Amino acid sequence: MSENKEKNFEQLFRAHYKELHRYAFRYLGDSDGAEEVIQQVFLRLWEKDWEELIHTSLKAYLYRAIYNESMNALKKEQRKLKYQSYEQHRQGWEPAVDESSKDLDKKLRVALSGLPEKSRTVFELSRFQEMKYKDIAATLDLSIKTVEGHMSKALRHLRIELMDYLTLIIFYIIYIL
Repeated sequence: MSENKEKNFEQLFRAHYKELHRYAFRYLGDSDGAEEVIQQVFLRLWEKDWEELIHTSLKAYLYRAIYNESMNALKKEQRKLKYQSYEQHRQGWEPAVDESSKDLDKKLRVALSGLPEKSRTVFELSRFQEMKYKDIAATLDLSIKTVEGHMSKALRHLRIELMDYLTLIIFYIIYIL
């Protein structure tokens, strides 16, 4: 960049800084935030060939750029606040979910103990060991259809035994997440 362009850029910055700061402050209500917005706008101008870039009024361009950057900063702040609120809300629910999770594990163990041995074994191999039906059939020396039958029986039994927790889980998924 030529020295003349640098001088022009510095003059532009000095000539408009105070009024642009007041303008940005009006939207943001924060002096540091207004300064950040101005720096972003001028940084973009510096990175581009600003004398060739602007074909309209320079002052109008700067005000529009400050307005747009201020709106972007406000949106970013709103997203940040929304996320913080979500995190606080989520952390408030974690102990209840942990307690329900422990309760559910206990209830699941009790429900599994009520299954016939083969059905329980098939369910545990499928869900806890993540084995495929074909592998379970080979391991237990059963047909794939028999494994499917045991899984159906186990899932039906668990659905009945854990009905209260299913509604809690659905409520959690719909309203919390």
